[in-house]
Amino acid sequence: MRLTPSWLRPSSNTPPDECSEGSEPPPGPDIPIYHNLQGPHAVGATEVDAFVPDDDDELRVVLEDVQLPATVDELTDQLIAPAQPPLDTWAGVHERLHQERLPALEAAGEIEFDETQGVVERSMTDRNEGPALSPAVFGTVSLVVLFALLTLISVSLMTALTVTVVTTTIVWFVPSVV
Repeated sequence: MRLTPSWLRPSSNTPPDECSEGSEPPPGPDIPIYHNLQGPHAVGATEVDAFVPDDDDELRVVLEDVQLPATVDELTDQLIAPAQPPLDTWAGVHERLHQERLPALEAAGEIEFDETQGVVERSMTDRNEGPALSPAVFGTVSLVVLFALLTLISVSLMTALTVTVVTTTIVWFVPSVV
């Protein structure tokens, strides 16, 4: 998990997996940045409220715009973009999403949220809202339709063959009798 805004990328701390192809990761250890949101420079609630949607419906709309599964970092970036506020504000939005809003949406069954990984996914009920046919039902219906088409084609061919034989027999034998 990144735990930093996307626009805050110090070149000396870029993880090796985020380096472009052909470039080598920078030397030196990864240094985690710890931030105490309860300290004397804690971000105000109004600054965070400016970026976090007021109700669950608005947050669901944001989630629909983000390709899921997504991390809380990516969701925070989506909410804050393009403002690029101070790191304190980004961290406050991240914390509110991670500790309050996303667990509440998970409890309501709207999403699946893994707090330890910080990953948001669509809920299983949302995944099943598509077509009502399961693969087994779809296969059965397909076989029934295929059988019906084969029966219709067979009956048509048998009718055409019968008409051809009867017509040919009449044309050949009826004139000789008359």
